[in-house]
Amino acid sequence: MTSRAPHESRLREPVTDGWHGLATAIWARLLVTTLALPIGVLLGPAANQDSWWVLWWALLVVGAVSALFAFGVRLRRGLGIQTALQLGVDLVLVTAIAALTGGRDSQFVPFFALVVIAGGLLGRLPGGLITGASACVAFLALPWIQHAIGATAATTTDGGAPAPRLLVAFLAMMGVMSGVLGERVRRTRDDLTRTARELDRVRVDNDVILHNLTTGVLTVDGRGTIAYLNPAAEQVLSARSLEWRGRHIGAALPERLWPLRDLVLDTLEHKAPRARAELMMKTTTGRTLPVGISTNLLTHGEGASGVVAVFQDLTEVREMERRARRNQTLAELGALSAGIAHELRNGLKPISGSVECLQRELNLEGENAVLMELIQRECSRLNRFVTDLLSYSKDREPAVETLDLEEHLAELRDQIARDTRADGCTVVFEPLGAHPEVRADRELLRQVWLNLAANALEAMDGKGTLTLRWEEGEGDLIVVVFSDTGVGITPADLTQVGQPFFTTKERGTGLGLAIAQRIVERHGGTLSITSEPGRGTNVSVALPGTVASQMLAA
Repeated sequence: MTSRAPHESRLREPVTDGWHGLATAIWARLLVTTLALPIGVLLGPAANQDSWWVLWWALLVVGAVSALFAFGVRLRRGLGIQTALQLGVDLVLVTAIAALTGGRDSQFVPFFALVVIAGGLLGRLPGGLITGASACVAFLALPWIQHAIGATAATTTDGGAPAPRLLVAFLAMMGVMSGVLGERVRRTRDDLTRTARELDRVRVDNDVILHNLTTGVLTVDGRGTIAYLNPAAEQVLSARSLEWRGRHIGAALPERLWPLRDLVLDTLEHKAPRARAELMMKTTTGRTLPVGISTNLLTHGEGASGVVAVFQDLTEVREMERRARRNQTLAELGALSAGIAHELRNGLKPISGSVECLQRELNLEGENAVLMELIQRECSRLNRFVTDLLSYSKDREPAVETLDLEEHLAELRDQIARDTRADGCTVVFEPLGAHPEVRADRELLRQVWLNLAANALEAMDGKGTLTLRWEEGEGDLIVVVFSDTGVGITPADLTQVGQPFFTTKERGTGLGLAIAQRIVERHGGTLSITSEPGRGTNVSVALPGTVASQMLAA
């Protein structure tokens, strides 16, 4: 995850600071050599005015060792060894320059203090003490070193250099003080690193949490400028954070989202948070978008510095509530229907039986025969209605089996084509050559298909095309689609289609589609209808299933 990179860099900061200190020491060494050495030569005793060769020699050596040290720092290996090596080389260089320019009386003797300070800052108290002690030893050994290399002592003109004991005490004191300072600097740096690491961890954790929330989060500052929009908010509002951030909420939000804009600005203006409000907005396609939202003030110090809005798309929640209410209504209606159906059947049986007896015993003609036939026909229609009512009110346990949906639909197409209502119509099945499998009751599923096919054929009235096809839906869903070119359904009727006893047919019961929808829901699927008046209707049934990878043989 990319957000871990800053956190990991914080964990490596103490080591990184050590290398940074060595790199700084290299640049400081070059700066002192190029600036302080020439000035020291120019301002030194008269006996050393012709000692420019020392300067050139020092510049050459310092440049060479600095290049080697820079290469070592880039390798990032052996921090302690490289620190000790640089301090040791610095001490040797200062000792050599002092020995060549007058020994203890050299104008470059104070450079020992610079080495001791560097030792304390880079090596803390141990480094300061060791470097201070080493500088004292080197200073005291200058006469012997001069004698060994055959250097000439300088002639002072200002009454002589400070006493050796005083300078040794000064260097020792500088070692202790620089070491203590180095300890405090390191401790402060460690505290800052630890604090920065904690802040970075909190920031990363907050970013990860906000990024992965399924709830939308929108924040604006005290002037109404959009400051933050998480991915869930972008998805709900169909927006892009990069396009909105930094813009005033009144100018950034389109008209379809103005209820959100008004609520946020009202909270900001009146300093009054809102809890559990519900807004009705629009999606980019014009669909109604119900949103549950809460707003609160962002406070900084004593006053409010902005507003945070937390919201969620309630479309699925409202759909679940609608289904729950519908299922409750249907359950109550089913219980009522069962009672009505039994009473109707109890009355129909003697009536239909009596009519059959009268038809056998009486030789009716003319209007009496017509009336008797009407009674029998209506008894048969009521009997079919009672059968549908009982089918709707009674749910038998499905005999679930694995069905090859493509073969199942191919058989169904042949059965529909033989129906007398299909005369003059074309029934088409579009196989894809794969093996979609669903777990379902074969007969109940056939009842659904036949009901949908019957509705389509009746809507086309002997002319048009009924197309059957299947396609892969979202997730593990297989979608079966019945498309007809019939008269279609008006928007007003479309909202009621599937409700029990609603029908636009002259002799329909209004239970066929309700029964089909109930069977589909019992199989864990959904049934949806889209239609355009005059152009036909599409009925889609989504069922849980899988598609086998192998193709049918040619």
